[in-house]
Amino acid sequence: MWTIQRMDEMDDGDEERLPGEPMMTAVTLESDLGEILQFQMPHNWLLMQGLQEGEEWPEDIEEEDSEALKAREQAAWMENYYHALQELEGEEEQCKHGAEG
Repeated sequence: MWTIQRMDEMDDGDEERLPGEPMMTAVTLESDLGEILQFQMPHNWLLMQGLQEGEEWPEDIEEEDSEALKAREQAAWMENYYHALQELEGEEEQCKHGAEG
């Protein structure tokens, strides 16, 4: 069994989310054996589940087809996509400054 130890909203304030990108929450779980697992989940999903700190996590997170795994994979993909866009914007800005000089 995994117990929810912490849930922290990841609203950075100064960074904008991409259109359609969900607000994420950092979740920390602890197993009966003392193992710690940290991952990000869409905040709306957590709200719809009615989950609170101290409660049992609703599914077996070690199963390959679990919602938590799918959400983590989606969050990782979105994070990589966001960083790629930032990188492209930086390269575009460098090209503009190079053309002006």
